[in-house]
Amino acid sequence: MYKVNLLPQVGDLIKDRYKIVRIISQGEKGIIFCAIDQQMQQIAIKLEKNSEEQPEILIESAILKILANSNHIPRFFSYGSHINFKFMACELLGPNLIDLVNYKKPYKFSLHSVLKFGIQAIETLQIVHNKGFIHRNIKPGNFLIGNTQGTFGTFYLIGFELCKKINKHHGVVATPTNKANFRGTMTYASLNAHNQIELGRQDDLISLLYILVEFYNGMLPWSDVDELKIQTLKEYFHGRKLLERLPKQFLEFESYILSLDYTTDPDYAYLISLLKLAAEENQIDLNAPFEWEDEINEERDRIIRHHINYALKVDWKIEQLENGKKQIEQEKQLDSTEKIHQLDKEINKQKQSITEEI
Repeated sequence: MYKVNLLPQVGDLIKDRYKIVRIISQGEKGIIFCAIDQQMQQIAIKLEKNSEEQPEILIESAILKILANSNHIPRFFSYGSHINFKFMACELLGPNLIDLVNYKKPYKFSLHSVLKFGIQAIETLQIVHNKGFIHRNIKPGNFLIGNTQGTFGTFYLIGFELCKKINKHHGVVATPTNKANFRGTMTYASLNAHNQIELGRQDDLISLLYILVEFYNGMLPWSDVDELKIQTLKEYFHGRKLLERLPKQFLEFESYILSLDYTTDPDYAYLISLLKLAAEENQIDLNAPFEWEDEINEERDRIIRHHINYALKVDWKIEQLENGKKQIEQEKQLDSTEKIHQLDKEINKQKQSITEEI
């Protein structure tokens, strides 16, 4: 963990552009803040402590720049240094899949939400793969919805620090021959990851399948078990044993992905068509909003109303303080300089409180 006195603090200014307003999350490797830029727009600032190793956010920044202007990919703004940290500024997103599913009981998604998310996730992986990368860490925490009223129903992919370029020889995709280290998250990693085989595009898709199963059933057969047993359970639970509660199209979905090897270009349109067919057979309208969209919009409206009311109260208080300054100046009181100084401090304090409320 980092020493507290070395951590950036709320109120700090990064590169004279981004003012930190609150902590979003903190982990062993870094910390994520919400900040405001010079246009008073909220953004995300990800910081990673300087080390001799190549910073993960340098890799993530480079890949986000390559993926720029793509659907389902957060906007990248800048990369640089701040005191003893490297930082990346990017689009501020909303809750991730885990936050959404834990919002209320029964802590799993409807078939509508599973299918609709699945289609967006396949589209996202196609974008990443077509740009020449394998994500290698597809998990629920790396899928987040947008942070605006128009994007609460759109998923974005993050967590590109483990990304790797697709192996090519003379421009043709070629199966790597070297043994690989484990990459990914134990619960969602493919069997190839467990067997230390270099991961390909099909492994990202298998990880996605595990997410879809988990968020529909509420858990995976290997959830909450000793890590040493996970590989054995994945080898046993496949086909009907894994997918018995899901529409029959998921059997074809899994079978197709397992038929792929490193060099095969996945047919993303085919996988999407299977999910759309499952929706059609179950009379699901994929154009309908996700189950959380209306609630988040209502909560957002409530927060906006709160901010507006708070700002109006502060504006009224600042006006009273400014009037007090004018009165002191007009009366030319002996200790007017000190009184005006104190009022200016209070005015600045009130203005700062509006920023911290954002």
